[in-house]
Amino acid sequence: MQICDPAIHESRETQTDQASFLRRRGWQIVGVLAVCGATALGVAVLLAHGGPLPMDTAVYAWLSAHVISPSLTPAVVAFTHMSGAATLIGLTVVILGAACALRRWRIGVAAAVNLAVEATLNEILKRIVARPRPPIEHRLIAEQGFSFPSGHAMASTAFYGFLIYLVYRYWRRAIKWVAIVLLALIPPIVMATRVYLGVHYASDVLAGCLYSIAYLTLLSIPIMRLTLLPASSDSPERA
Repeated sequence: MQICDPAIHESRETQTDQASFLRRRGWQIVGVLAVCGATALGVAVLLAHGGPLPMDTAVYAWLSAHVISPSLTPAVVAFTHMSGAATLIGLTVVILGAACALRRWRIGVAAAVNLAVEATLNEILKRIVARPRPPIEHRLIAEQGFSFPSGHAMASTAFYGFLIYLVYRYWRRAIKWVAIVLLALIPPIVMATRVYLGVHYASDVLAGCLYSIAYLTLLSIPIMRLTLLPASSDSPERA
């Protein structure tokens, strides 16, 4: 006869409840932490009256001493365009067209709405903080507008992050994790290129990334799951 220890049973139930909570609320926790981090950076920038933070000075000094070179700059410029407005709009149009052709139009609409809302949020935040860009002598390309948060960082995190979510949720092919890793590498590289090119401070790109993580986890993905994305009966094939 097997005797069940009530303490062991209670411990197992507690562990199960904790795991269930993390599965259901893990993304929201990440989003809240991202909001806190990005807001802290924004407050620090405001307190510094738009000037560089100590981390900004240290990061750019290291890049200048060890990384920036005329031979590398053309490749950096090419890569930074991976999250330029023209590129992301073009990719979104391709996704929308492909989704409609495959009768998965809601996925295409979701991608378009995700990018449009991100761009609007970025413009609002830029006008609120109104941080000037780094000194013109640091810039290797011409850029206009305010610096905080980085539009390229926000756009790349929102766009490629949303693609990661789609691949994770709807793609069942064995190569899916390879695709997720490759997509996840793009935003950090784009962020680094913006600092390298002298058009953003490190705090600009970090805040942009955090704001988009918060936007994705707290607003974009939950809304898309409830409204625009297909239900399980209408999801892409799980090959």
